Amino acid sequence: MAKSKPLFGMQAMLRLERGTASAIETLRRYAPLADEIGADGIDVDDERADLLLSESLVAVSEEHAMHAMARPLLHRFGWPEQEFRYAPNVRYAATYVPPSGPPATRLVIDRADQQMGWEGATHGTGLTPDRTLDIGPTEPDIVGRLFVTVPATTITRTVAALEPWLPRVEPSGACVDPGRAALLYVTHGGLRTEAERLGLGPVETGRIEGDADHVIETATAADGTTLWLRRGTDPVDRYWPGIIEIQEMDPPLPCLGPDWPGPARSPGRG
Repeated sequence: MAKSKPLFGMQAMLRLERGTASAIETLRRYAPLADEIGADGIDVDDERADLLLSESLVAVSEEHAMHAMARPLLHRFGWPEQEFRYAPNVRYAATYVPPSGPPATRLVIDRADQQMGWEGATHGTGLTPDRTLDIGPTEPDIVGRLFVTVPATTITRTVAALEPWLPRVEPSGACVDPGRAALLYVTHGGLRTEAERLGLGPVETGRIEGDADHVIETATAADGTTLWLRRGTDPVDRYWPGIIEIQEMDPPLPCLGPDWPGPARSPGRG
C-alpha cells in the first residue's frame, strides 16, 4: 500500500515597494493586489509593505510544498523559478533578488508554526491583527494601537471602511485583514483622554503587564473596539506579553534553537 503524502502548512510574506506615501495611501494602493492574490492580510509601516498568505498543500516534501505555493506568485511578479531557493538548514525558502519589475521585491515562505510577523498569541488577548510594525517612536511618544472591526469581507473593502477613523488616528502603520484592522499611531494623551478623543464612548480599562516598568494600558468599548497605549521607549522583547519584538526575515543561527532568549527571527518595532 502506497504511503500517503503529508500535508504541509505554510505561510508566505510577499514584500512590496514601500515608497514615500503615507501608510494609508500605501494600503489603498496595495489592497486590490492583496485581494487579487488571495492574501490573508497586509502590513504597512514606516519601512515596509507586506502581503501575508497561508496555504496547506499535500506534497512529497516540505521543499516541494514551498515551491508549489511559490510558483503562481513567482510567475505573477516576474521571478524565474530558479531564483526561489529552499534552505534545508533553516527549513524555509525565499527569493534573494528582486523580480523583473515592480512592485514585489521579495518572497519568503516558511512553515506555518514559525514566527514571521504573526505574534498575537504572545499577548494572550485573542485580538487580531496583532503583528509587528515599526513606526519609529521617540522617547516622549505614547504608541497607540487601535483594534477595529468593520463589516467587510475583502481587504479592499476593509481599507475603505476605515475612513471614519482616519481623521482621528492618522496611522503611521497598519495591519489589515478582511473585516478587521489594527492602526498604529503616536499620541501623547492618557488612556481615558485618548479613548474620549477617539469617540469610543464608555470603556472598560485594563493592563497587560510584563513587569512594573513595562505595561500596556487597554480600553475596550462596548462594540469591541480596543485601544492599547504603551511608551515608545519600551524595549523590544517577545518574551513578555505586549511588547512588539524586532523581526527581520533573516533566519536564526541553526545552533540557537527556539529556546534561545533572544529574537528568534527578528518584520519591526511596534
